Amino acid sequence: MDVRAALLCDFAQVREGVLIVSSGGITRLGRSQYPADMGIMLALMFEVEPNEIVTPREIRIHVETEDGAKLSEAIGTLQGVPPPNLDPGETLMTPIVLDLRGVSLPHAGRYQVVMDLERAGGDRTALSFRAGFTSDQQ
Repeated sequence: MDVRAALLCDFAQVREGVLIVSSGGITRLGRSQYPADMGIMLALMFEVEPNEIVTPREIRIHVETEDGAKLSEAIGTLQGVPPPNLDPGETLMTPIVLDLRGVSLPHAGRYQVVMDLERAGGDRTALSFRAGFTSDQQ
């Protein structure tokens, strides 16, 4: 199991196995005051071997401050049934969306979304972003 795409975005959803992303690749957030909601989502695309998808795999995500303090944690599950018409050696692209819109950011500064995929057979990965004041974003 490998992460093939990870994006912080305004909105994402999965429909019929397809990942739909709006305004992906966020690295800066502007808020008029703090504390403030993050207001964004995490879109993930995994490449999975067909035999791996049938076993539930826990995907743990947490948001942390620049000094490593955890603000919030979300857990998703990667599981499914491989389609019957796979070619020999073909892998599956499997999307997951985690809603981080309600996570409260206590102050302006650097943050990161950490994806702990070790329990699911993957690696630890992080996406960093900076939260500033709305006037900082111009």
